[in-house]
Amino acid sequence: MYSDEIKELLKIKNNIITIEEYIKIINSSQINHVKYENDEFKIWTSDGYSFKLKIKNN
Repeated sequence: MYSDEIKELLKIKNNIITIEEYIKIINSSQINHVKYENDEFKIWTSDGYSFKLKIKNN
């Protein structure tokens, strides 16, 4: 996924995504750093984006 696609997905999902969506995001070649802290993930991209998200409990 590209950064713009990630941004749109997180907007639609209110930053709460499934584990499958998370895997698609972190497999992006643009992701260069992921940090888990306080029950949320912080993700940075090589093109200057940063995102915060949570994984949905099933």
